[in-house]
Amino acid sequence: MLNSRKQYYYRFISEIFTSPRRSITQAARQLEELKQLYELLKHEAFSSTYPYSKKVNPNGIFSNNELDLQNIKVYGFDFDYTLARYKSTLHSLIYDNAKTFLVKTLRYPDDIMNFCYRPGMGARGLHLDIKRGWLMKVDSYHNIQLGTVYQGMRAVPDEEVLAAHHGTKLSVDVVGYLGRTSNMFQYVDIFSISEITLLRDVTQYFIDNSIPFASEYVHYDVREAVSAFHKSGMMHRQVGENVEMYFEENPRLKPFLQRLHDANKQIFLITNSAYWYVNLGMSYLLGDNWQNFFDVIICQARKPSFFAEQKRPFREIDVSKKSKSWDRVLKIEHGKVYVEGNLTTLIEMKHWQGNDVLYIGDHIYGDLADLFLKYGWRTGAILEEVEDEINIMNSDAFQKTIRWLTVLQWLIDKLQVIPGSEADLVMKTWVAEQEEERAKSRDLLNPYFGSIFRTILFRLIFIGV
Repeated sequence: MLNSRKQYYYRFISEIFTSPRRSITQAARQLEELKQLYELLKHEAFSSTYPYSKKVNPNGIFSNNELDLQNIKVYGFDFDYTLARYKSTLHSLIYDNAKTFLVKTLRYPDDIMNFCYRPGMGARGLHLDIKRGWLMKVDSYHNIQLGTVYQGMRAVPDEEVLAAHHGTKLSVDVVGYLGRTSNMFQYVDIFSISEITLLRDVTQYFIDNSIPFASEYVHYDVREAVSAFHKSGMMHRQVGENVEMYFEENPRLKPFLQRLHDANKQIFLITNSAYWYVNLGMSYLLGDNWQNFFDVIICQARKPSFFAEQKRPFREIDVSKKSKSWDRVLKIEHGKVYVEGNLTTLIEMKHWQGNDVLYIGDHIYGDLADLFLKYGWRTGAILEEVEDEINIMNSDAFQKTIRWLTVLQWLIDKLQVIPGSEADLVMKTWVAEQEEERAKSRDLLNPYFGSIFRTILFRLIFIGV
């Protein structure tokens, strides 16, 4: 019965909207019928047990270009967040050590020691307006996404954002080609999520307690605190002392590398981490003989300069003595471990051709961009957020919201051709509802910033035609 009624209304709406001329009576009848159709379709959208779209495999591989894996002869990998995935406990570890640095070293208020890491407060890809202390989501066309701008926990009103930046469009001089300028900083790796969370918490603490502060100083201090934990080696030492607590087991990793090895593919590892740390992680993930999977192992590579530097030589390390060799490296050999070096020398020694190589990492700028643009390597990104977002998009709540948004947009399109003040009022109501439903879909992914892979699309709605 419901389907027959819906088909009737669809046919009716189609007929009346193709009429070349409409009287006032016809317009009123059109509006009434459309409002009835609204109620019918809304009930069906939220009561239907069928998914709006086919569910996506959260463990799938997604490509934005054609790639024939039969033509790939060489596979390269980063270590952190690529071959090795971390548990959420690492975010808490970074957060706790950074807050301790702020209090003990930089003399921030003792109350900050009571802060705890909270998931969902940050997302990689966000930009920071350093001087104002505003976190924001900026799309690929350098447009600020209104509704995603925060100072601490305070949502910055759209009017304030528009006034400060003279609109939503940011010039490339403001944003920078790699997301960094004197007043703009982009958080691009997963390690930065803890930093974003701490920055928001400290900023909000200063605001709540009426403590005068300059936003750029807080940014620099939090950045120093997080960097000190990384650069001092403390993070690696603490993780290395309890690998089970921080590394995520991956039973599919070893069979995957074995398949590549059995297919006579060359496999290499390039990481910024020290060998002793990589050895602990790989031994936990692959076993003590993990080195047998790799034809080339390069640690402490200093990416991204590794990809641009042409003079820094490779040095072999004696893993048993934990020391560097003083002899010149003339070739890269299987079974040995190297540090530093540069990509140009590596390619010359291994005779790799551009399209023969697929390199997989997690850092868009540090791992992938230059390799594709300068050397013609094929690249892949490990983005663990994809799995989380797909699971949410496959959920009933998200599917029903998107189904109704699609139907509501269709109703709004039909409503636009109906003249009259009453139709204008209905239009305003439906457009407001549309914005509420969009906010609901965004909040399911992240209540502050929405999906890290999507930005807001603005449609043009005519009212009062």
